[in-house]
Amino acid sequence: MATALIFAGGTGKRMNTRSKPKQFLEIHGKPIIIYTLEHFEYHEGIDSIVIVCVKEYIEELKGLLRRF
Repeated sequence: MATALIFAGGTGKRMNTRSKPKQFLEIHGKPIIIYTLEHFEYHEGIDSIVIVCVKEYIEELKGLLRRF
């Protein structure tokens, strides 16, 4: 059993994003974090995924997981 551990805890300071952390910014209509999660979700060697997220964005992440 292999677990993917995704660190989505950055705040985007180096990227100068003021609205939200970069992992929540959208590219082509989808947040960056979703592209990352899809990569691991469809990998045959990964059985589960654990995401480390900034506390203030946990509910937003949950919403994105339901949406995508």
